[in-house]
Amino acid sequence: MKIDSLLAELKIPKEAYRLVTLLPLVHVAWADGKVQREERTLIMRIASERGLLDNGGRETLEHWLTVPPGPAKLKRDLEILNELGRGRGAIAEEFDADSLQLLLSWCQDVADAAGGLLGLVPARREPELIALKTIAAALDIRSAKGWKSLAS
Repeated sequence: MKIDSLLAELKIPKEAYRLVTLLPLVHVAWADGKVQREERTLIMRIASERGLLDNGGRETLEHWLTVPPGPAKLKRDLEILNELGRGRGAIAEEFDADSLQLLLSWCQDVADAAGGLLGLVPARREPELIALKTIAAALDIRSAKGWKSLAS
């Protein structure tokens, strides 16, 4: 499938193609059925710092964080992300080993953003752990540094 078609399916303007890298963070944020304020703030901050909110990026990301995706949509989004990452060109360059490690780290930060209680309650609950494992598998980053920490 052509890159333009995949971006259109994700409702990402072509000029904001780099926004696709935030799909895993959004997936983690929705893991427990709702996006917490802290998760939203963190994702928006990362997007802003990376310059991903221009060219329609803000509207797309706001939509992702507002409209709950169903399981089929989440699965398809990750399939598209994987396909884009394995392709050629500018989008694929966003998924080199270092970028994948950073992406995994951000996903873990999102999973931790709204959880925990003074160290007495774990920040990552089962839905977040499942989302992290799903993302790592979808992006084929099992060998990425930090993968083992997902199982704990």
